[in-house]
Amino acid sequence: MAKVEAEKRALLSEVKKGRDVTELKFRMSINGEDMHYPGEMISGCKLMEKCIDCVTELSNIRDDGDGGLFVHTEANILKPVHMLDAVEVIVWLVKHGSRSRIYGYEMYKTSEYDQKTDRSEVFDEPVLVVKGDTTFVVDEA
Repeated sequence: MAKVEAEKRALLSEVKKGRDVTELKFRMSINGEDMHYPGEMISGCKLMEKCIDCVTELSNIRDDGDGGLFVHTEANILKPVHMLDAVEVIVWLVKHGSRSRIYGYEMYKTSEYDQKTDRSEVFDEPVLVVKGDTTFVVDEA
């Protein structure tokens, strides 16, 4: 059996950990299991869930794997997202307390799938679809 070797590993983003990491970006495609409404529209709750998952990853990186307890979030769902649309989520630290962390998040749609043509239109300018913030509480150090 032939050994499989990585070809593009050097192109991966550097993995950083610790308090110096204050923002992260994630890219993903919205899949069919997240579909909730007619017309393949995704529910706002699912969009917020994806954003909070990204915030949890930033919290894990900053607090040695203790993502903490998610205690509050507020968000505005600004535009619809449909199955197979591609999005980019940006999360960042807003405020760092002794045990609480407030993070901001934004989700941008970068391409939109057209079911009729079975093609995706890649946008020249990403479209802001979700904007919010969330609060996490971590264990005492």
